[in-house]
Amino acid sequence: MKKVFSVLLAAVLICTAFAGCSKNKNKSLIAEEYSDTALIIGYTEEAEPFIKAGKNGDATGFIPDLWKAIFDNVKGDLKQYRFEKIEAGYKLEDDGGFFDKDKKEYSAGLLMGAVSKNNGTFNEDYSFTEPIVTNRVIAVTAKNSKVKTYADFKGAKAVVTNETAKTAFEKNAAISSVCAKTEENNDLAKALADLDSGKADVVITDEFSFNPLENKENYAVLSGELDTIEYVIACAKYSGWKDSINEAIRELKSEDYGKDDFTPLVEKYFGYNASSFNYVTEGDK
Repeated sequence: MKKVFSVLLAAVLICTAFAGCSKNKNKSLIAEEYSDTALIIGYTEEAEPFIKAGKNGDATGFIPDLWKAIFDNVKGDLKQYRFEKIEAGYKLEDDGGFFDKDKKEYSAGLLMGAVSKNNGTFNEDYSFTEPIVTNRVIAVTAKNSKVKTYADFKGAKAVVTNETAKTAFEKNAAISSVCAKTEENNDLAKALADLDSGKADVVITDEFSFNPLENKENYAVLSGELDTIEYVIACAKYSGWKDSINEAIRELKSEDYGKDDFTPLVEKYFGYNASSFNYVTEGDK
């Protein structure tokens, strides 16, 4: 999971338009550089469980499975899609084309995957969907702990379990600065064992790591969070993609269209229902 949090967003999925054609979306697109029938999905680096690259333009993970489930509802005239690695910092549309490993140039249109809001100028640069999954940085204590709220951190011994948690904890200086001691331990199981033994008073971690645990009911999670990270699908500014994607995910989730196929997909990859997706149309208001 640590890869997921290296700022995401460092792992950005770019659902792009458009590349050359082929008969199979998992084979090289060889006909032409630009086309309106094939979609390139780009990413800057692999970020499990969001995406793991496969061979010949294929990929596995939450985003590939989600995209496969909604593609027929959003594809329009598109016939196929594939995944392509994109350099970090590539900006949709403004940067024009990008080149694959074979030096063919493609045009980017969408951004998907381990992509979070409120990162740099992201909110200004793109239009984006409703949050699809949400990760929170939380504080965990033993059930009988004297630490009941964030106001009780003065003099506490804290353990921070990953970079995402560390960044959020340090950002909340009014809380982190009053702790008597702060240590880092990337092994969540060992950090929780320190709670059990009394070596630590509080563990700062995130829900992606904590919620799938089988024994989480043995601990208390303080009310509130130190940070919230919302993962979205981003589109070129003012494009029509976000509305059609929102609607497609809404249909995938809603029992009005059969059964909820979205929540089980989230639980498959994150170990619990990490979904925060709540798209409301004008007709729903």
